[in-house]
Amino acid sequence: MAKEEEKEPIVPDDEFLEDDIALESLLDEEIDEEFEEQEEESKLDSRKILTLVSLGLFSFVLFVLFTFPLDEMIRSILVSTSKESGLIVEAKEIHFPIFGRKSFDSFSIQFQNGNVIKAEELSVSISLIDLIKQRIDGDAEVGFFKFEGSEISLLFKSISFPLHLASFEEKIGKWNGEGEIEFSGGKFLESMEIPMLGSLKGQELKKGSIQFKIRAGKLLVEKGNIDSSIAKIQFQGVVRLADVLSLSQLDLKVCAVLNEKFALERQDIAGLATLLPQENGKICVPIRGSFSSPKVDIPNLNQFGSSSGIKTETPTNLEPNLTNP
Repeated sequence: MAKEEEKEPIVPDDEFLEDDIALESLLDEEIDEEFEEQEEESKLDSRKILTLVSLGLFSFVLFVLFTFPLDEMIRSILVSTSKESGLIVEAKEIHFPIFGRKSFDSFSIQFQNGNVIKAEELSVSISLIDLIKQRIDGDAEVGFFKFEGSEISLLFKSISFPLHLASFEEKIGKWNGEGEIEFSGGKFLESMEIPMLGSLKGQELKKGSIQFKIRAGKLLVEKGNIDSSIAKIQFQGVVRLADVLSLSQLDLKVCAVLNEKFALERQDIAGLATLLPQENGKICVPIRGSFSSPKVDIPNLNQFGSSSGIKTETPTNLEPNLTNP
């Protein structure tokens, strides 16, 4: 009997399909992993590029900030301002960093009328962005300030003032802000002859402070104190500012107490002070007119006539007599 041929087992088609699918899925997973790795590498490369570009830009900005010749640009602005305004503005040395305090050495301004203000040291804390926006929020410190006028010369060892201006434009009438001025070590170097007082040359302005606000073209002096070698002075009131500062209108109340040493040396002044209006033991007088032509209303001194040399204010309720005698 012949042996029957052995037959290979028949494998179902489904098993082949499962093997093919499993193989394809493995290949797909490998491809996906390779793609993800490549994508991660490309992301890292992009991040590196962005980081390098950012570092480059930052370094360039720092380089510009610290090497840009801003000092010379400010000097050029001062020169152009001098030509346009008729003022002569000069500074021996200028230190004007982007950040931090700005300083000027041997700073001076000469006005058209010949008056000169000088400062051996001028230091200011202001922001360039604020200046561009026409506002000031900072402070200034002045060392050895000197004013040289045709009739008077003053020296202050130090002046400091914080200043906050919400807006400032060419016209002073639109300014708004507030500030305070403090000074010390003041002295009259030269002075014209003042009626009854004589020359103020050598008299000292030991220290003083002025607190003020600027509102709609008015300078509101809230509190002013001056300690001088002649008297201790207090004042407050309103100054109506004009574009030409010397024409600004005054409406101030000034009170003073003579120093004992000065009263003993100038008994004539001490005696005259008894004729002036008194409030709480202090001499108090109103000052009106303008900076260029101040006027005081002192009725008790009118008895001296024009010989006193004091410019008194004519009462506003009096009308000039237009009839011929």
